Amino acid sequence: MSGVSPLVSAQDVLSLLDQPHVKLFDVRGAWSAPPRGQPDLYAEGHIPGAVFLDWTAEFIDRDAPISLADVADETGAKASFERLGIDTGDLVILYDDYHGMLAGRIWWALRYWGFENVRVLDGGWSNWVANDLPQSMDERVPSGGGTAEPRRQERLRVSLNAFVASHGAACVIDARGPVNFAGDPDDPRSGHIPGARHAPYRAVLDPDTGCFLDDAALRQVFEDAAPEWRARPIITSCGSGYAATVLLLALAKIGVEATLFDGSISAWKADPDRPMAQGLNAPAPAPHI
Repeated sequence: MSGVSPLVSAQDVLSLLDQPHVKLFDVRGAWSAPPRGQPDLYAEGHIPGAVFLDWTAEFIDRDAPISLADVADETGAKASFERLGIDTGDLVILYDDYHGMLAGRIWWALRYWGFENVRVLDGGWSNWVANDLPQSMDERVPSGGGTAEPRRQERLRVSLNAFVASHGAACVIDARGPVNFAGDPDDPRSGHIPGARHAPYRAVLDPDTGCFLDDAALRQVFEDAAPEWRARPIITSCGSGYAATVLLLALAKIGVEATLFDGSISAWKADPDRPMAQGLNAPAPAPHI
């Protein structure tokens, strides 16, 4: 992939405010029951010029439960581009306060549908606040009429059927925390996909700032988790295709393009005949996690 980082610093975002070609989206929300966007947080204060983007409603299959909802089809993606007012020549910047996984999912979905000029705010909203940067309570609505045209990029996504057929040839890295990855011995349907490696999404983030680690540290995370990561195609996975996008961002930061297993473990274990593995088959996270 190109050498352009998927991330943008808070200071760089500050310098881009009010530029007409920059579309800034607040993707704050929560996965906890029920999964939801949080426009109330947006209303209480946001980056000046930002528009609220509901991650449960844009670039997603609206007809399926969130845990099993794939990325939107071409019609749905076109509708999101239009609703959000995203034009072909725009720079889109996304931020959340959920470890980058909600903004990361939209970043991935935009790229899957052919829109490359998209970045995620490194450290998210919390880093913006920590740097004492300006906030606004001015609520903006999407401009509508976006002209960006969806162009599917198959290399960035693997569906359940394709994953079942081909995952053995790839390096599968699971981004969930150690408890979920290891599973519960009393629950045979818990654990991970056999052969998957473990690199929890928190391992690629600085615990103090929420920003991504430097490139050398990121390479070491993947080396420790999956020694074969440089030699095989990489597929990232998690619970439902969100935390795994944090690993995608980390890999993109060091110039490695990987594929997302859309649906992830939720889709895999929906069939009771598909095997599950338990235990930690990769080194524990770094001591600071």
